[in-house]
Order: sequence, then structure tokens, then C-alpha cells
Amino acid sequence: MRPPYESYHRAQLAALLVAVALAVIGLFKLEHQWIILLMFYVLAGSFALEAMLEMKRQQKVNAIIQLMRAVIILFFTTILYF
Repeated sequence: MRPPYESYHRAQLAALLVAVALAVIGLFKLEHQWIILLMFYVLAGSFALEAMLEMKRQQKVNAIIQLMRAVIILFFTTILYF
């Protein structure tokens, strides 16, 4: 039997892998700043997926913490980029 939240774990892992790949690409392509912006957005999405996973597990405090991390990353990244 598969774990009940396996799809959330896979999506979170995929988001983290994409963020790492974008970070590596961004290090070598510094003239393309949108790659770094996209990396931070994907990282925030990973935190949001973690928050959804925590909500499904009925751990509301941890879910709120992860969601606040995602919002802070989105907010400050957008402000610093634009």
C-alpha cells in the first residue's frame, strides 16, 4: 500500500530539485536574473507544498510556519527584483 501523501512528497521533492537546478544555472548565467527569480518562486512553492502536507497531517502550527516562509520568500523576492 502506498503512503497517503506520497504525491505531495514527490511534488515537493521535484520542486526542490528544480530550485537547485535553477540555482546552479543561475550561478553561471548571471546576466539572466529571471532565472534566480524563478528559482526563489519554485522554492516558495516547495514551502507551500510542505504547508499543504502539514495541513493534511493536522499539524496546523507547522503548516502556518511553512506558509509564512513561502509568503515571505515570494514577497521579498518580488520586491528585490522589481
